[in-house]
Amino acid sequence: MKRIKLIVAVAIALLGGQSAFAQWNGSVGAGYATTSFTGADCSSFLTGLPLNGFYAGATREYYFSALAGLTFEPGFYYYYQSARNESFLSDSKYIKMHYVSMPFNIKYTLEFAPALRASLITGPVMNIGLFGDLYEDKFVTNKSLDKATRHLTRVNAQWDFGFALTIAEAVQVRLGYALGLSRLIPEQEVRSNTFTVGAAILF
Repeated sequence: MKRIKLIVAVAIALLGGQSAFAQWNGSVGAGYATTSFTGADCSSFLTGLPLNGFYAGATREYYFSALAGLTFEPGFYYYYQSARNESFLSDSKYIKMHYVSMPFNIKYTLEFAPALRASLITGPVMNIGLFGDLYEDKFVTNKSLDKATRHLTRVNAQWDFGFALTIAEAVQVRLGYALGLSRLIPEQEVRSNTFTVGAAILF
């Protein structure tokens, strides 16, 4: 919870200082996403359950007026992911998760040619679960013998690492890996990591 509060504080500070930005542009994009679960208290059911699906959303990139190549890029994405259910505890054929993700990234860009730029991306991410099977007490999510079927928290934090290739200032190809920071179950070492690959149109 402390890490989530820190992310919120950093986001408010960056968004509140928009006077430091000279200009901005935006993007809309979509792509493939897969989430895996890890941690010492993570059940074998979760560790063997990568969720695959897609994401779609938009970003708004702010340029620091005094720092060439360095930008602040908040975003808003919708994620849908699923996996085939191999558990006997539920009649659902597929396990599904719907959530929104809000990254607050710092991006550093280098121009290699007039029509080609490469960017390194990093920053905190906040995820908010909307609905899905893992937000209910249906599956064995942790190794605790007293209550193994605990639902995952709807709010969690990750740290994003990414790379982007921008072509002709019009199309951007992106790779990302978000490393789980906060626990998905209180007082249990269960976290999620998400890999993404996609494309975006700049405007």
